[in-house]
Amino acid sequence: MSNSRKHTLAVITACIAFVIFGFSFMFSSIALSITSTMVLLCFRFTVAVITLTVVVAVNSLVGRIRGKAWFSFSLRGKPMGGLLLLGIVQPVLYLVFENSSIRYTSSAVTGTVLAVVPVICILADVFISRESVSKLQVVCAVACVAGVALVETGGETRISFLGFFCLLMTLVCDVGYYILSRRASRQFSPLEVTYVMFLMGMIVFVPAALIQGRGQMAELFLPAIQSAPFWGSVVFLGAVSSVGAYGLLNYANATLTNSEASLIGNIATVVSVLAGVLLLRDPFSPLQAIGVVVILIFVTLANLPKRKK
Repeated sequence: MSNSRKHTLAVITACIAFVIFGFSFMFSSIALSITSTMVLLCFRFTVAVITLTVVVAVNSLVGRIRGKAWFSFSLRGKPMGGLLLLGIVQPVLYLVFENSSIRYTSSAVTGTVLAVVPVICILADVFISRESVSKLQVVCAVACVAGVALVETGGETRISFLGFFCLLMTLVCDVGYYILSRRASRQFSPLEVTYVMFLMGMIVFVPAALIQGRGQMAELFLPAIQSAPFWGSVVFLGAVSSVGAYGLLNYANATLTNSEASLIGNIATVVSVLAGVLLLRDPFSPLQAIGVVVILIFVTLANLPKRKK
């Protein structure tokens, strides 16, 4: 496959991943109306790991029957340090800091500040990864921050010192994910990267939920277990969003630069807003509409095929 086609495929897979991420906000809201954050994470990562384990097991079985598996999956003998660090940064630390920032900071502030991730990724590309970055990418990254700010217009503006610190650490973890995922892609397949990421999540969040529920297991777990909307949300978040979307994004990160992948991430903001408007009947103002258009225009401009010189 030519480099241009490989790049186009990576852009498409990243777009699909962030469309799925956009819907995940809605499903998270549904699940969190039924149970606590830690219980949701416990179930989400358990479902993700079970789904991945089934996929790996079926692939192994196919390999034994046909003599050739659909894809390679082997962690044996590979250097695991960088991959384990990736799993700690994303999803573990990222979700801890993100949920804490949401608790102490309004969603409008959180969404706008997290839109700065592509700008930081551009700096990381230049000074850490030594990747080339165009002026157009810089303009598009800054414009997308403005677009997200418009989308979040009208929301409550609230921030505290602790909220700001957690938000800053969320930014660091988000940028760290792009850098570490791109590095891991040199030695691991997208499925191997995704499996270890969510295995780390399950190892941390299942005990955390059990510790939180000590003495009140029925109150915390029973409403979730008995709720069909909760299970529907968990299946989407665990199997579709975690396994599917992160698998696609880890595939895309092997080809795209950190700044390219993170810029496409603004699509998730657009999808989450439109999903809320169309499915949950959330209000939608003219300024939000302008913000959506700005994001879509500049994400598209940033990912147009490069002309050959």
